[in-house]
Amino acid sequence: MLVSAGVGLLLCIAVATIIILNARHAIVEETSSAFRIAQTTVAIRMPQRFAGRDTMGDAMRLSAEIDALRHVSSHIIDTQGDPLMARAEKAESVSENTVPDWFNQLMRPEPQTDLFPISHYPNILGSLWISTDPSDEIAEVWEDFSVIMPLLALTGIVMVGLTMLVSTLILRRLRILQEALSAIRQGDLTRRAPNGRLVEFSALAEGVNELAAHLQAKRAENDLLQTRLLTLSEAERAKIASDLHDEMGPQLFALNAALAQARSVASDIDDAARSQLVEALEATRTHARAVRDSARAAINDLRPMLLGHGSLIELLEELIADFTEISPEVTIDLNAGCQIGTGELEELSIYRFVRESLLNAIRHGNAQRIEIDMHCDNSVNPRQIVTRITDDGRGPSGKVLPRSYGLIGIRDRARALHATYIPPYRKGDATITELRMPIQ
Repeated sequence: MLVSAGVGLLLCIAVATIIILNARHAIVEETSSAFRIAQTTVAIRMPQRFAGRDTMGDAMRLSAEIDALRHVSSHIIDTQGDPLMARAEKAESVSENTVPDWFNQLMRPEPQTDLFPISHYPNILGSLWISTDPSDEIAEVWEDFSVIMPLLALTGIVMVGLTMLVSTLILRRLRILQEALSAIRQGDLTRRAPNGRLVEFSALAEGVNELAAHLQAKRAENDLLQTRLLTLSEAERAKIASDLHDEMGPQLFALNAALAQARSVASDIDDAARSQLVEALEATRTHARAVRDSARAAINDLRPMLLGHGSLIELLEELIADFTEISPEVTIDLNAGCQIGTGELEELSIYRFVRESLLNAIRHGNAQRIEIDMHCDNSVNPRQIVTRITDDGRGPSGKVLPRSYGLIGIRDRARALHATYIPPYRKGDATITELRMPIQ
């Protein structure tokens, strides 16, 4: 718009300059030609200085005739230079408007004058004074100038207006496309750009929509693959847990039985060797219990023992009991606002989310009070199980930390199950994290 306004202004200045220069040249030519004709006329018709004629009367009549001509003026002056006869009023046939002083000064060239003495032998009666007078020519130029320049200015305004209109339409279309691209960039692959009337914008919108459709198809494919991978991963973890339980359980039981029998046999040995043997067997028993506890923890990490044999609430209560045993100074409350029930994979993801969040709140946030709130959100379709964890710890520091595989796993699980995971954030003095799981 600034360029259009500048071009319009330069065009007005250029046209005005051309008009003024041409008009000044024409005025000089016209007035010079009229002045030369007036000089020639006076030289031929100037009354003689003798022969008994009324030379002053003839000179006055000649001055009146010359003054009536265009582009020149004439009057009689006495020997002192004062006018003897007022100049006749010329008819303003070109324009009735008064020419502005600035335009008159701009267009008026240097005047040309000449004096012709009027004498009656032997006396000098006065002089006939002639001069160029471009007033009527300037009036004609002003009349044309006052019409052309407003029309030219109006043309410039119309040009700027059209530029503004076209620019507004183009920017509006570009803004719509930009909003669609921004929504796609933020993850809303269902957003589509509307088709415009212009062929160029229609092609651009079609390309944006094709890109969104392609990304949407690829996301659906990735989600399907990730869901299958998650299902296979959980199945593999369940198999490993089952193998550990079936393989290590009997062996640990046999080891403990053998240790008990060894202790019974050691009681019949004399006192000198019995104490050393009993001490060694007790140490072995302690290590066997540690191996058993480690195996149970690994099995429970791979697949919670109550999964499939109890509800999600019972599983979380068992988890809270374990954390309370590890950190007795931390208070953990569980509030379940509805009967929670969904698929096994979804329940396992909620369980892992709660466990990872509790671990982060206690280990990294030094929380002393943690509240787990679970409720069903029926205002959306499909319905969701909302799990919100609030603690009084210091929360995320905002610094760039090493990759947290626990949070990455929660995020990947949420994406695979079409859930919404909200990472920890501060609200007042509390740290909040949330998982919204669709009810299948």
